[in-house]
Amino acid sequence: MALPVSADRHPLTAIASRSLADEVAARVRAAIVAGELGPGEHLRELDLASRFEVSRSPVRDALVQLDHEGLVRLRRHRGAVVVGLAVEDIDELHSLRLSLERLAIGLAAARARPEDLAELRRTADRIRDAAGAEPAAVVAERDVAFHDRLYAVAGHGRLQACWAMIRPQIYRFLVSRNFVNDDYRAIAASEHHELCDAIAAGDVDASVAMIDRHLEGAYRRLRQEYGAAADPDDDALGPSHGSAAAGPAS
Repeated sequence: MALPVSADRHPLTAIASRSLADEVAARVRAAIVAGELGPGEHLRELDLASRFEVSRSPVRDALVQLDHEGLVRLRRHRGAVVVGLAVEDIDELHSLRLSLERLAIGLAAARARPEDLAELRRTADRIRDAAGAEPAAVVAERDVAFHDRLYAVAGHGRLQACWAMIRPQIYRFLVSRNFVNDDYRAIAASEHHELCDAIAAGDVDASVAMIDRHLEGAYRRLRQEYGAAADPDDDALGPSHGSAAAGPAS
């Protein structure tokens, strides 16, 4: 099995720092999100252990972690397979994310300190700076980082843990199928600052209304980008997590 991760971004050298399982998970996750490991591709413990020069134990733990994130599906005695993404995944992630972020921004509006607001604005500035000319992955990374900060400001540990579970799939959607286009870049450059303004005003209702508009717009654009607007039942990206088989992405 070949693991087509670009050497300049994810050098396939022996892992010597931080949790081995976390590092293996991070590298495989990056390859999946970037599309370098496609739907249906098999990931075998022995191959990954050899590639990363680690034992099979951290690889096994990493695959369990990625299975929980919905990026791979573990199969008994057969290793793991990269999961495809379907329109129903977009719908489920949107409804779940909307519920989480309504709570997060409401808490942030009620609890944000001046230093929290300053950091939120800095993350919004970084999105605006990237939106002009940076690669799609950079814009998406900074977008997701803003929402990381939002959950941190909310000060709700279990809520933050729920976000962490869906975060890789949100990022995967953002960088796939050329979703980070000119329209998205312009909106991202402005709307995150508007979210900062709503939080700074301390108006919980206005903040929740703003996050509703922000996420609804993203959801609508994403569904259109995946061709879902024309055919809501189209399964163009392969089966969702838990499906019987994984086919190639179109």
